[in-house]
Amino acid sequence: MKTLVNWREWDESAFLDARAQGKPILMGISAVWCHWCHVMDRGEAGHPVHTGVYNNPEIAALINARFIPIRVDNDLRPDINARYNQGGWPTTCFLTPDGQVIYGGTYFSPGQMRSLLAQIEQYWRANGGKLMAEAPDLDVSEPAQAGALDAEQILSDTVNAIARGFDTKYGGLGDSQKFPMAEAWEALLLAHHQTDERKWLDMTVQTLIAMGTRGMYDNTAGGWFRYSTTPDWSVPHFEKMLEDHARLLPVYAHAIQLLRAQPDGAAQAETLAKVVTSAVGYLTETLLRDEAGFTWFAGSQDADEAYYLLSRDERAAREAPFIDWRLYAEWNALMVTALFTAAAVLDRPDWATLARRVLATLEQLCVNADGSVTRSIAFDAAGAPQPATLRGSLGDQSAVIRAMLEAGRAEAARPLIEFARRALAAEGGGFHDAPADPGALGLLKVRLRPIFENAAMAEALLRAAHLLTDAAGLAEEARAALALQAEGYKRYRDHAGPYALVAWRASREPEEYVVLGSPEQTAPFLRAASQRYHPWRILRALDPANPKDLTLINARGFPHDRLPVAFVCLGTVCGAPVFEVGVV
Repeated sequence: MKTLVNWREWDESAFLDARAQGKPILMGISAVWCHWCHVMDRGEAGHPVHTGVYNNPEIAALINARFIPIRVDNDLRPDINARYNQGGWPTTCFLTPDGQVIYGGTYFSPGQMRSLLAQIEQYWRANGGKLMAEAPDLDVSEPAQAGALDAEQILSDTVNAIARGFDTKYGGLGDSQKFPMAEAWEALLLAHHQTDERKWLDMTVQTLIAMGTRGMYDNTAGGWFRYSTTPDWSVPHFEKMLEDHARLLPVYAHAIQLLRAQPDGAAQAETLAKVVTSAVGYLTETLLRDEAGFTWFAGSQDADEAYYLLSRDERAAREAPFIDWRLYAEWNALMVTALFTAAAVLDRPDWATLARRVLATLEQLCVNADGSVTRSIAFDAAGAPQPATLRGSLGDQSAVIRAMLEAGRAEAARPLIEFARRALAAEGGGFHDAPADPGALGLLKVRLRPIFENAAMAEALLRAAHLLTDAAGLAEEARAALALQAEGYKRYRDHAGPYALVAWRASREPEEYVVLGSPEQTAPFLRAASQRYHPWRILRALDPANPKDLTLINARGFPHDRLPVAFVCLGTVCGAPVFEVGVV
């Protein structure tokens, strides 16, 4: 059943009409995969209470008559979600005609919504004029002040916060619903590598096995559900998200590397390897689309509890839950990086080949001439790509840059880096989440410098600084972006993993593993090096037959009279030449 609300796009005309008609705005932020968004739209079959809100004729009539209703898709407009989300999806937010928040929440039942609409309308009649007259100047930049970047302290604080929240019985964080939190476990793996404390590895492996074998994992078709509603990982919320898979695959791969180095780790490594293989199987069999010369992964698959509780044969007889076939640049780029990582650790060159095909599609469809990245691409009935309007957001830029660097396409990443430096760089350091927009509406006038998107860009810049020639200033800009959160990270506690990992890398030189020879000669060396875990490493293959590579080889003084040969370097200091595969 369709909703009866006359939803409008987030655009200038909606705000102008709200002002002209003297009405508040009712904004709903939803997502195509969001179960409770669907419940608000059309109800839940067979449920006596959750009968739908926006498909209720009485409620819809009130909204249409007394409010300007605006619907925003979180996946298409993360910039709006970042400023207005009220703690989850759906977000229900009442705004003044200039975009100030009057009141907000998440899911409301039909009874709650009836009452809320009357209360908001009454409040608006009594206070609307005052709210508009006293509206603050929103055209500002979020303040930030740089501090000292103590990477060891940042990592220690984050790891200890994770340890305090760790569930020793079931793994994971907390004692209620549990989310994957991939970067938290990456932080523990780094702590294990640095200190040789086995407990950090054990906590991570316990969690990864639980997430990969209990109810949060689809043991029939493969793939992780979005989160567990119970502390023992047994009852999931049934959406499947591309982004979650892209973040989980690398931490599973890194745990496999570290387990293989333990005398008693082989069985657990094999368990995790089976989960990775199964998850990639789900991705390639269900979410992958390969047509008209384009290759990409869908963004999500809907929740459908009844479907996912069926056996494989029973599922085959039913229509599968809805798949969002839109191409999302950030999540596909994250998956490119994840596939390269998993391919190297599990020796699956076919996964690396797939990653390159997806990256080629991103470059063709999402990377614009000015270096900006288009957020998403839909495809019409004829299969023609239809670009979204949002371009140049920080998350998209950093993810695609990182994917290009992983694929050995550093020069192709240069225009994307330059766009970020030109259009997203903030005064005083760091990066805004989106380019400046003179026509920005509501809270979009406030330019944010989000901690985790800045960490992702810092990571990309740190890697680019070592892979690009003429990369002066990139590492310094990365450290400046991180320094702006040198105090702010503390409020994230056990969620600060993404920031802590990059801050640690920014504080030291990477290990650089350089192999000289033809592609056929260097491949075995790179494969062998990829079997070993290292939290901050650059792999580089240089072919003396390539003039550009030869220039760099000579500039760095690498002898190349006997090929293939490998060198392990830290900064400008390199070890003795290595001629045998597997010797590091």
